[in-house]
Amino acid sequence: MPPYFKNKSNLNLFYEIFNGHEDDKTPIIMLHGFGSSAGFFQEQLRVLKSEHKVVVFDAEGHGKSEKNSNEKLDAHLIKDSIVDIEELLYILQVDVPVVLIGHSLVGGGIAQQFALSYPDKVKCLILLNSGTFLIDNTIRNIFWNLLPQVVRMEFNELVLDNIEILLDKTIPFIRGALLGDQESTEFGFDRLDGIVETEIFDMIQNPLDPSKIQCPTLVVGAELDNYAPLWMSKDLAEKIPNSKYRVAAMCGHFGPNHRPEIYNKLIFDFLEELGI
Repeated sequence: MPPYFKNKSNLNLFYEIFNGHEDDKTPIIMLHGFGSSAGFFQEQLRVLKSEHKVVVFDAEGHGKSEKNSNEKLDAHLIKDSIVDIEELLYILQVDVPVVLIGHSLVGGGIAQQFALSYPDKVKCLILLNSGTFLIDNTIRNIFWNLLPQVVRMEFNELVLDNIEILLDKTIPFIRGALLGDQESTEFGFDRLDGIVETEIFDMIQNPLDPSKIQCPTLVVGAELDNYAPLWMSKDLAEKIPNSKYRVAAMCGHFGPNHRPEIYNKLIFDFLEELGI
C-alpha cells in the first residue's frame, strides 16, 4: 500500500521518502509542475536518493493524490501546496531547514512562495525551468497553452499592452475547454467569463516577487524551453539576490527528464558547493 498523508482538506496525498545516506541532515523536497507528478523526477531520484534523504509527493489532484470534488475553477495549486508541505514535514517530523527543488512555473512557484513564507525552514532553492508567473490553476494553464511559442517568448512586449484584445479571442476557447459539450454551467456563462478575466488579469498584474528570498538559490533555464522561455529564468535569477544562473544548452522544458545528465550535474555541483 503506497504511503499517503491527509491534508487539511482531508484528502489523501501520495508521497514517497527515500532515506539516503544516514549522515545526511538536510532533506530534499521535490516539487513537480502543473499537470505532472512526482514520477517526473525519476532521473533525479535515481542519483540523489543514495546520498540524500529525498521526499517527493503528488500535489492535490495530481498523480496518485486525490482531487477535491468541491474544488472551484479558481482554486490555486501553489497556495494549497504550501499548506500541504507544512503538513507533510510535520508528519515526517522534519524540523531542520530543507532543500526545495521545483520544476516549471508551478513547482518553482511553490518553492519560491514557501521560501518567502518560511525563510527559516529553507536551506536553499533549486528552480528548474521556472519563473514568477502564477500559472497554477486550470484557467491560467489553458490560457498560457493557447499562446504560441513566439508570444510566450515576447510576452511582455506583445501581451501586456494588448491583454483585452487577447482575452476577447481566447475566452471562448477557455470556456469550451472548461465545459466541454455542456450547454450550461452552475456559474453561468457571464460569471464564468468574469472568473476567467479576473484570473488572467491577476496572473499578469500580480506575479511572485522573489526579491526577498534570503537563501542561496540555483536558477536553471533551458535554451529551447518554449513553455517557460529562457528570459523567464534569467529574469527570476536577476530578482533573487543570492542566486546563481545556469543555462541548460539544447534542452527544452522537460530537460530534467530528457537530459538528466545536464540537470543532475548542475544540481550536484550546487549542493556540493553548499556542503549539502
